[in-house]
Amino acid sequence: MRAPLLPILALALGLAAPCAAAPGGYDAMRQEAACPRDREPKPLRQTVIVLDEAIVEAKSEANALWKRIVVEAADAREVGTGTLSPRERLTLLVARRDGSEMLPLFVGCSPNLPAEEIERARAADTQWQVFTGDDSGARHKKTREAFANGLARAMAQIAKRAEAIAAVPAPPGALLRALQNAGRLADPNHGLPRFILVSPFAVIAKGEAAEAAGAREKGFALAERSGLDFGRAEIYLAGAQLGDGASLDFARALVLGAKGVLVASRSDGLPRLQPEPVSLRTYAGFIDYVDQRVPLQLRLAATAQGDLVNSWIETTFSKSTATPVAGKMLCRGTACEVRGDGRFAQVWFLEPQGEPKNRAKLPFGGARNLELTLKDKTASGRISDPSVVFGGVNAPKRDDLRFEIERVEDGQF
Repeated sequence: MRAPLLPILALALGLAAPCAAAPGGYDAMRQEAACPRDREPKPLRQTVIVLDEAIVEAKSEANALWKRIVVEAADAREVGTGTLSPRERLTLLVARRDGSEMLPLFVGCSPNLPAEEIERARAADTQWQVFTGDDSGARHKKTREAFANGLARAMAQIAKRAEAIAAVPAPPGALLRALQNAGRLADPNHGLPRFILVSPFAVIAKGEAAEAAGAREKGFALAERSGLDFGRAEIYLAGAQLGDGASLDFARALVLGAKGVLVASRSDGLPRLQPEPVSLRTYAGFIDYVDQRVPLQLRLAATAQGDLVNSWIETTFSKSTATPVAGKMLCRGTACEVRGDGRFAQVWFLEPQGEPKNRAKLPFGGARNLELTLKDKTASGRISDPSVVFGGVNAPKRDDLRFEIERVEDGQF
């Protein structure tokens, strides 16, 4: 008999009685001087930090961890580390301890600028601007200081109320309810979403730890019941007490079922973040999926090294299902070849190292291989797996699924 896994996120959506929230609201700080203006290039990504009040402690020294995580994620220190790309939008939200709501605490754009842009601005400085202290370097420094100070003032609101916040019990499932109540966390006009959830993510297990398959089954089921939708985003868990066992398997399945991909988790700090994308392509069309033609959308975002990040393929039957795409994109001129990492739809397996009982219930039959050829405005794709034969009632059996879809300029997906 399986030992039940009882994650705090999984405990009754609404079964726990809500507690009173910590008194007082928050004032949202805005530092948008560095945000893109007309004709300036817009970043391809945005970062949203969700700070769970459950991680706040009464004693100030116990709050050093979440403060450090936020500062490092925002790259708000005197010397930039490239955590945020130039002018990337940063939003800091606070999830109330009782799960009642999500409140904005800070909105701004990274003052980090490319070295070549800094040099161009410096070359355009006049002697009078240098003499009066209004040169580009001085203006950039003021913008950086304003961004860092605005973020510090935002976090200070929490620090000042730490004792009152910590006095309120954190009920099971509070963070999940706050995420549900918030609805869409990121405006797609500001770039591909990357969420950093700063929370203890406590998991309680009775008896022995549940096996991976059972944990993942519970995660997928909770995502289905909750209706949570991350909108095809990278997810990072910071401060999460998950370990490497069933709790992490549960979290990965929950995030995937909610249209997100759990990239990394770390208990004592900010996880390692993926590099920013430098190219973005979106495509739309149809795929002959066994014995029916269904809509298909594709998003390919790649780093300067050609690694795919925050890339997705989505099909729509009775509901939309999004599967992350990892691998390499290598381009020569306007033509590109994409090769998946050999796992593709295996991410939907209950037992990552095993064989599913019924592949027909999995997206693309759980096929592991994805190949794409990009040419002009067309993406030609092939999905296959040595263990999968595709076939339907009115369709002949075949070894792969093929499709050809068209590029959508300025498409948001």
